[in-house]
Amino acid sequence: MTSQKPTAGVSPLFTVALGGLSHMLRFEAERFDHTSEGEPAGQLVICREGEIELFGHAGEWLIPADHMVYIPPHRWFRVRAREPVNGLVVRFCQNEVSWRHDGCWVGPLGGFATELLENGLKWSFETAGNRRARCFFVTLGDLVPNWFVHERILWTSYAQNSAIQRALDFARARGPSVSVIEVADHVGMSERTLRRHMQAELGQSWREFIREFRMNRAMEMLRKDRLSITETAFQVGFSSSSAFSSAFLEYVGQPPSAYARAYRPALAKQQVSA
Repeated sequence: MTSQKPTAGVSPLFTVALGGLSHMLRFEAERFDHTSEGEPAGQLVICREGEIELFGHAGEWLIPADHMVYIPPHRWFRVRAREPVNGLVVRFCQNEVSWRHDGCWVGPLGGFATELLENGLKWSFETAGNRRARCFFVTLGDLVPNWFVHERILWTSYAQNSAIQRALDFARARGPSVSVIEVADHVGMSERTLRRHMQAELGQSWREFIREFRMNRAMEMLRKDRLSITETAFQVGFSSSSAFSSAFLEYVGQPPSAYARAYRPALAKQQVSA
């Protein structure tokens, strides 16, 4: 299997040619920084080790290890890695994905997806020109939209209004327990005005913003810390682990215990080598 090594500023890795043969490739790099005005076909990017940052017009995503992002065609994006990273790219050159979502979505890499993608590595650019390969990518294209549960997973939104951006920055700095009154006072708005502007700017209520903030912070803590599920729940503002587990399952698509379990071996290995 051919492995590409993109470099900073020059990365054909995330370029997709419409009408060619759909294929997969493995990549590894010390770092890269690539900007596209929009590719003519979609691609699935999987991070296996390290972290990838993805930027769009309205916000940015973090793609940590064992997570994936689908980048639909005709959308401006910038993708960057500032540390050693490796992963996979699926180039859907025939646009086999019927993407019914709006924009890029990020999600954890499940067991079935992992096995299917590893099996698909045999269909590189050099070997993808046969009927079995075409059938594989058509089937994969049908499955991909179902692997993503929520549009705002690991997402940080931008605001056009500078006051609302200050409100978002303040809330994120204070943490998941921050109240709407604290944020409104910080930016010199009434609570009602802040709520109205947030809905207009972000398309979500204050309650939805805090829920999203808590879930994304919980995902980070479960990946990087050795806290229990109950401790994590309290840290992100839940009063019970059961309420947290239900909210996490609904948002991420898997229980927090399963999500954490996928990262504990890697975390232990990092701590031993440190």
